[in-house]
Amino acid sequence: MHPKVSIVSVSYNQEKYIRDTLESFVMQKTDFEFEIIIGDDHSSDKTPEIIQEYAAKYPNLIRPILNKQNVGVAQNFINVLQAAKGDYIALCEGDDYWTDPQKLQLQADFLDKHTDYALCFHSVRVFFEDESEKEFIYPATKNANDFNLEELLKENFIQTNSVMYRRQKDYAKLPVNILPIDWYLHLYHAQFGKIGFIDKVMSAYRRHPGGVWWDSHHNINNIWIKHGLAHLALYVEFLKLYDKNETYGDIIHGHIGKILYAMIEVDKRHKQTLLRKALREFPHAAEVFIISLDEKLRSREKILDARNHEIDRLRQVVHDKERHIQHLTQELNLIKASKVWKLRNKAVNIIGKNKIGDGK
Repeated sequence: MHPKVSIVSVSYNQEKYIRDTLESFVMQKTDFEFEIIIGDDHSSDKTPEIIQEYAAKYPNLIRPILNKQNVGVAQNFINVLQAAKGDYIALCEGDDYWTDPQKLQLQADFLDKHTDYALCFHSVRVFFEDESEKEFIYPATKNANDFNLEELLKENFIQTNSVMYRRQKDYAKLPVNILPIDWYLHLYHAQFGKIGFIDKVMSAYRRHPGGVWWDSHHNINNIWIKHGLAHLALYVEFLKLYDKNETYGDIIHGHIGKILYAMIEVDKRHKQTLLRKALREFPHAAEVFIISLDEKLRSREKILDARNHEIDRLRQVVHDKERHIQHLTQELNLIKASKVWKLRNKAVNIIGKNKIGDGK
């Protein structure tokens, strides 16, 4: 059997959720063959047992990869990607699930029809397991024109369990020291074609305390401490993909500058050494950081120069006004000292006395 689509999934200690995930896979209705490859990263709970239970129930559909030791999210993803045989690849992690049985069919049909597209994705329902916030649809916009490579470099608008890629030949050389791996995978595949969007909610993204990025919602500093270096490594890998394009390079350099500034703040508040580690591990980031600092200083210098110029202009205006007032004062004093002024005062006095004498 040669599957048209490979469902690629990863799990780690997700016994509470993995059944929902697997059920959403096996419910898919397609006119083509598909396979399910799920890599468990040496979970310490019952996740591997549940995966094996489903693999026994669907032996021709599910192919488990159960790691004997923990390899990390990125390496786990790459392992299952390399094992995939399908022409297209759909992602979903073990704590999320799909909600539409036509999802695979619709996305495969899209890529079949649009051969110049390298990937496509759709809207997802985002919900909080603890109901601490209201659920919402992501991404909020429905304008497909907003979903291009430049915008994807600015922000990851593709939720992991919404994407389907046109499979590439070799995934062996993908980086493993980065987070989040899904953003990298989106941009890696986007090298080879356009980004498609299907305006339909077909999956659910679960926010819960056990998720890798839960702290980004509650305590961003913990994210920097735990994953800051891996996140910086992500942008360094982006540069390898897109630095030849000046616009794309500027966007990535902007990300690197922001994360290094964030590390400075975390180091101050929490007595960490993130910046030192980052600059030692990624010397190119140091160069970007220095350039960023220089640009900010130059920008501030321009602002100060403009302000100083305005101050000088206002000072000149005040000086000119003062000179004008001084000139008018001198003229007034000359007028008051003149015979004409004295005659005018006498005339005013006489007129005033006459009015008093007339009883007016």
